[in-house]
Amino acid sequence: MRLRTHGVVGAAVGLWIGGPAGGALGAFAGMVPDVDLDVGSVGRAARWLGMVGVAVGLAGGYLLRSGAIAAVAIGGGFLLLMLVRLPHRGPTHSLAMAGLWGALGGLLWEDPALAGAWLAGYLSHLFLDALTPSGIPWLWPFSSHRLRLAHWRTGSAWDLGMLMLGGAIGLGGLLRWLGGL
Repeated sequence: MRLRTHGVVGAAVGLWIGGPAGGALGAFAGMVPDVDLDVGSVGRAARWLGMVGVAVGLAGGYLLRSGAIAAVAIGGGFLLLMLVRLPHRGPTHSLAMAGLWGALGGLLWEDPALAGAWLAGYLSHLFLDALTPSGIPWLWPFSSHRLRLAHWRTGSAWDLGMLMLGGAIGLGGLLRWLGGL
């Protein structure tokens, strides 16, 4: 599916779970698995943020004399740079990575609804990509078998339909949050 479809569907599920803040988290999380797409906008952003993280870690660690700042920034930067190099629809498109993403959300967000929106956005990406002919390796690292729920091509009428359905569901979530439903 296209990146915009992932963002809209992620936002829709996030809105229903965590309101507008959940919608923003869901939209972001819905696009994150494509960090492994080196030529895409998410991969370019991750590569740029990775380099910034390494630079900030080196400069901040030196200027502030803080090994903790240096370790977190450099480690996070290198992690992003490594994720960009993974094969597309590889480990980032697995339940194992979704579990790690959910654990990170639990650490970052005290509100369970926001942590749930964070995870649901990520899972929505996996579900949508499982609808394509390429499928996804749900059980990586235990199996490289790709689960295919349908054979809908990226950019097809089905992709557009999922985008529109996600928009309608998101609108319903927003109206519900505003008190209209």
